Amino acid sequence: MASINLAKYESGSLRNILLKLEYHGGEFEGWQIQSGGRTVQGVLRSNLEKFLRHEIKLVGAGRTDSGVHALSQYASFQTSSKLKHHEIMYKLNKMLPDDIAILGCHDVSLQFDARRSAVERAYRYLICERISAINRRLSWVIGRKLDLPSLQDLAAVIQKGREFDNFCKTRSLKENNQCRIKAAGWGRHGGFLRFDIRADRFLHNMVRLLVGTMVAVLDGKLDFGYFEKMVLNKISEKSRYIAPARGLYLTWVGYERGIK
Repeated sequence: MASINLAKYESGSLRNILLKLEYHGGEFEGWQIQSGGRTVQGVLRSNLEKFLRHEIKLVGAGRTDSGVHALSQYASFQTSSKLKHHEIMYKLNKMLPDDIAILGCHDVSLQFDARRSAVERAYRYLICERISAINRRLSWVIGRKLDLPSLQDLAAVIQKGREFDNFCKTRSLKENNQCRIKAAGWGRHGGFLRFDIRADRFLHNMVRLLVGTMVAVLDGKLDFGYFEKMVLNKISEKSRYIAPARGLYLTWVGYERGIK
């Protein structure tokens, strides 16, 4: 998407800036600012305010949990600064710690909101099927081969689901827990077993609970039919099988305006 011409901004005019970033979530208590914890939003906001010299409201496209990574996260904020977008990006990358990197910076319309303007999101979960010391901070190291065709059958069931009450933390449930799953599937890529899922929205811990429960089916802790009933909401039973946060990545956020 083409950037707005900055020449039209007069001194003090309000601008809306969109950042694209990635981060390693291992040392963060998640995206959202909270008391007493290091968060992506908090670190990013404090560094922006150092050179913008005013308070900002930073809105993220998704609220990743503690330990969860992002390959493509977006965040928007408003400012009256006349710095060009490449200058903002350069300054931020010089100031930020090594576990956050700014990949893009653009001017967008004042009506744009990184969270509310998003229409789809995608997550990826990585499983390492061999014993590994290197990959343990980037994936769920299971150390054994899993049955890929069976996992694909389970992923096909997920695409039929609509209400995912059984795959969400109780305290996070809302009146409407419907999610439109656009795609879900497993594959082996780059030495990892990989689960990719795309939907219009996700519930709290939903992807980790789905992955953990699918692996539990393969381990014989519950059968295929029972998993199907849980996904189709034919029974009310919260899954107690949750995959570790370190294997989960926010990989994509879709906007109607074609922002990349």
